[in-house]
Amino acid sequence: MAASQQPGTGPVACMQPSFAVEKTMGRLARWLRLMGFDTLLETDYPRGAFAEHVGPERVFLTRTRGAPAVHAALRTILIQANDPADQLMEVIRRTALRREELRPFSRCLPCNEPIAAVAREEVAGAVPDYVVENQESFSRCPKCGRVYWPGSHTTRSLEKIEEMFEKV
Repeated sequence: MAASQQPGTGPVACMQPSFAVEKTMGRLARWLRLMGFDTLLETDYPRGAFAEHVGPERVFLTRTRGAPAVHAALRTILIQANDPADQLMEVIRRTALRREELRPFSRCLPCNEPIAAVAREEVAGAVPDYVVENQESFSRCPKCGRVYWPGSHTTRSLEKIEEMFEKV
């Protein structure tokens, strides 16, 4: 952010964007994680502990008007929209995110941890048999153990992301 720029205004540029999202925007945080961005969500922490995990390298996303003043040391964007898709469009525009920065489906949606590719044999018993039989690639979260594989939701999500970037 430029030195003269006020929190919550103008674009915020980052080399490798990472975010901290207040509790009222959980769906926005999920979309950012789905797109591959390291995204902390306030509800993932005990009450009052979130702020200590939000470092200056993160862009703080809030809908609380008083938050920019409280978090003056942080790069803050005051989100205006109510709808998660519109919120995501605000973030894309205000942070000048580029398609090249996306790493879709590279993070665990609940944990925010980077997921790692695993062999089909390693997930047998952890996913339905028909999925093991019909899918070639799998990933797993090292923290929670959740298993991911490409499905129809993958295509729909990628199409929605592409539509958003076409609007920018």
